[in-house]
Amino acid sequence: MVAFSILCIKATENNKILNTFNEVVTISKENMVQVFDWNVTTNKSTYSGTSLNLEHANKMIALVSAGEVVLEKKIESFYMLNYEAEDNSNRLYFWEVESTYGYAKGFSSSEDDANRMIQLIAKGEIVTSKVIISGVVKGTPRKKARVKK
Repeated sequence: MVAFSILCIKATENNKILNTFNEVVTISKENMVQVFDWNVTTNKSTYSGTSLNLEHANKMIALVSAGEVVLEKKIESFYMLNYEAEDNSNRLYFWEVESTYGYAKGFSSSEDDANRMIQLIAKGEIVTSKVIISGVVKGTPRKKARVKK
């Protein structure tokens, strides 16, 4: 009971968290990034993903729904810590493949795994395929979190 009370007091007095790299990050506006979660439903399927800006979210929606009729589109924003947004180990890779024998889609934890799944799943000649990484925008500058060790 005493240990629990001490932990509760420490938790309320401290505004710092430990990330997966054992570094202390102060929770503040400077250490936050706005992220956009998007969903689109088409006449063929439903797609979703994460982007770091509204423009990229709209580009991703256009990319995944190309050649399909968009029935519903939703973009919501939320905030997360910079180091979490920059950690590629937390990414999901959406993959999709259409071959001469059929169609398949899924998620993988790495880009290499997504490409391997496309090769394993596809029978016959691959007509189209794509791999989309969630939440990464190449060439978009992001503020780094101030990290205290």
